[in-house]
Amino acid sequence: NRINYITNESYKNASVMDFSDCIICPSFTDIHAHFDVIGDKRFGFNAEMATLPFGVTRAVDACGVNPDIKYMESLAVDTSVFVPLCFCGGVPDFESVKQLLKKFGKKAVGIKVFFDSEQIPYIRLEHLEKAVSLARKTGVKVMVHSSCSPVSMYDIVMALGKGDILTHAYHGGVNTIEQNEYSAYNLAKEKGVIIDAGMAGGVHTDFAVLKRAIANGKIPDTISTDITCASAYLRGGIYGMTECMSIFKNLGMQELDIFKAVTVNASKAIGKEIGVIKESATANIAVFKEEESLVDIVDKAGNRVTFEKSYKCKLTIKDGKVLYRG
Repeated sequence: NRINYITNESYKNASVMDFSDCIICPSFTDIHAHFDVIGDKRFGFNAEMATLPFGVTRAVDACGVNPDIKYMESLAVDTSVFVPLCFCGGVPDFESVKQLLKKFGKKAVGIKVFFDSEQIPYIRLEHLEKAVSLARKTGVKVMVHSSCSPVSMYDIVMALGKGDILTHAYHGGVNTIEQNEYSAYNLAKEKGVIIDAGMAGGVHTDFAVLKRAIANGKIPDTISTDITCASAYLRGGIYGMTECMSIFKNLGMQELDIFKAVTVNASKAIGKEIGVIKESATANIAVFKEEESLVDIVDKAGNRVTFEKSYKCKLTIKDGKVLYRG
């Protein structure tokens, strides 16, 4: 329960930090967030503030529109992007997707499709199928925003392939994951499609749907924040990964599964190196403790979740450097 680390100044300045009763694990990966400068300016939040205080050292902007690679590489947190499929006059602009993928280069993880009839009234399944086809040709993934979908979640999963990501999987309203005894979830498991929670602080997650799914063993592969400038400072503090994890724990998900969803599973989902803690490995480490902290959250459907203890990040180390200490 003790971490010894050597500072950059000299061995004489070696420090010892006591983390008794804490959880020590590889630092987290958030596969779905929204950052300023990189992404849509309407939603973007400071990348380092949205990640490091929550043990996250690797994150993906889910609407990357500004390929400023120099800025991305200057950040203390590793960032990648999903580039959005935009529409012009009701027609999907695949040419702009190709250009953004080219400009972002290795920073591009995949294509984001907002399969949401409230945001894009003319979205069709054929548009998703064409996006998947382009992704296969360019060697990237597809992430699908599935809330307010005009078609069933099963149909969306049918259009996806192994390694593609279905986010906001536990949304409420129409065409939910519960349809036909979780047929979409079961199909995703068969095909290797990744089920991502995409919490969005309860905007795109229905806590009642989520609680029933957990009780039925239909847990997500990954947990992501979908953090935006609108959600970051709500609910009495900074919204982030630790709060999302605490919600899952209080709705019945096992702790080991929660930590897998934000470490090894999330790393695999975006094709990055899996974090490990072992001798000679690069130190990408986070330390957490459950502490007294009242959380009271109401989702879009009016479902309320309250609890008095939640995960708090005590330390974030990236590439051997302490970048946050709580």
